[in-house]
Amino acid sequence: MVYAFKRGMFFLIFTFLLSAPFTSNGFADDFLLSPESKDGITGKEIMIKAEGINPGSDQRSKLTFHFKEKDGSERKMVMQRFWKNYHGENGIDSKVVIFQEYPPETKGSGFMGWFYKTGPKKSESWLYIPILRKVIQLPETSNDEAFQGSDLRPGDMATRNVDQDTHAYLGDETVDGKNYYMVESVPREKDPFYKYGKVVKWISKDSFLKERVDYYDETGKIFKKQTISWKKIKDAWVWDKVTTFNVQTGVETNLDVSDIKIDTGLQDSQYTERTLKGGIASFN
Repeated sequence: MVYAFKRGMFFLIFTFLLSAPFTSNGFADDFLLSPESKDGITGKEIMIKAEGINPGSDQRSKLTFHFKEKDGSERKMVMQRFWKNYHGENGIDSKVVIFQEYPPETKGSGFMGWFYKTGPKKSESWLYIPILRKVIQLPETSNDEAFQGSDLRPGDMATRNVDQDTHAYLGDETVDGKNYYMVESVPREKDPFYKYGKVVKWISKDSFLKERVDYYDETGKIFKKQTISWKKIKDAWVWDKVTTFNVQTGVETNLDVSDIKIDTGLQDSQYTERTLKGGIASFN
């Protein structure tokens, strides 16, 4: 039961948090590495704008995942997500609590993550397993463990600061009448918890929203292709639908984000082991 829960939770959490929003100030040297676009903007400047999209002060949402395996079999998972933006206060980027509602065998299971800005302090994460009535804090070493037979690791959950990569403007591209900047991001330093050799992003020229992302492994082979559609609620931009296709395994993941509420007043006191044990009622 514990193993099955960890497999499913990490796979889902990775899928949703991979592109968790954050803002960042940049280093000057990227302007030398990346040529300017026709609009006079560099790859680094494009990424700062893209990662600076307003996600709101907090979010409540329902996540519905549909997985389609290579053999055609399908499965579904439903979760409730409670995310709070800390804007770098005390070094904290954001905190999130996620409760699983479906399938029945893992209903009530929970995950909590505290994500920090780039620095000496590592992200922290906890699991709540109802059958044991116990919260388990995950060791940092678990960040390099793969789940579900995939190459997805808990370390992928942490938000990625713009300054951790170099960003090269590749050119412009028009798709279905929409104009995009193409930016290639490559890690500055090797990180055992980050398994991508490079990431190529299609950024809307109109809104600076990331609408397509291609992930490459460390050997340079394409790993995953992701498309993202967005919706605007109040002054915040949030995910609407996300489709991710793992080229190497043949697994397709479709995520629908619904029942979204922005700026609801979530409190720091709600991101504790006690509320994780209390379930969704802790956020009502």
